[in-house]
Amino acid sequence: MLGRSLFARQRAKLRVPIATFAVVLAVAAPAQAEDTRVDRLDLIESGFYETDAATVVGAIPSPGAAAGKTVTLGDVHLAPEPPATGAHVGIGFGVRFRARGEPAGARVVLRSVWRIPEPGIHNPNNGNTYRESVADFAAVVGEPHMRGYQFDQPWEVVAGTWTIEIWQGDRKLLEHSFAVQ
Repeated sequence: MLGRSLFARQRAKLRVPIATFAVVLAVAAPAQAEDTRVDRLDLIESGFYETDAATVVGAIPSPGAAAGKTVTLGDVHLAPEPPATGAHVGIGFGVRFRARGEPAGARVVLRSVWRIPEPGIHNPNNGNTYRESVADFAAVVGEPHMRGYQFDQPWEVVAGTWTIEIWQGDRKLLEHSFAVQ
């Protein structure tokens, strides 16, 4: 009986340090993210591009995106004027920007929201109609980053004014529109 009581006391002594360690970890992780501050996004350039000239370097599922995924592109050359051929599969448009804040080199999560013109995009794969396409993404403070939208499927092609907004939490950091004819 004495051995059991001693074991119970030792186990109880361990609970406090373990619980304290768990609380410290839970508090420290958000505090580290709060140390990264994005003051603004500087627009470097905006324009249109041909998708066959862009290199796809990755793709991730994005449930809020109209196509259901976000594609990461390599080097993309942006032309300031829309293509003379108008809206069609094979064109894209976007913005290149730089996050300004502290500390330089820190990774920050932002959200892009593409406002889609009427009547929106009807995705035949899931039956949903989208008036906006939303995706979270990581950017690095001080380094250039690009966000764009490209027409990969005929059902995505919608002429009109497309607007991208980039947010951090409840702060809109950038807004830019494209006239897609």
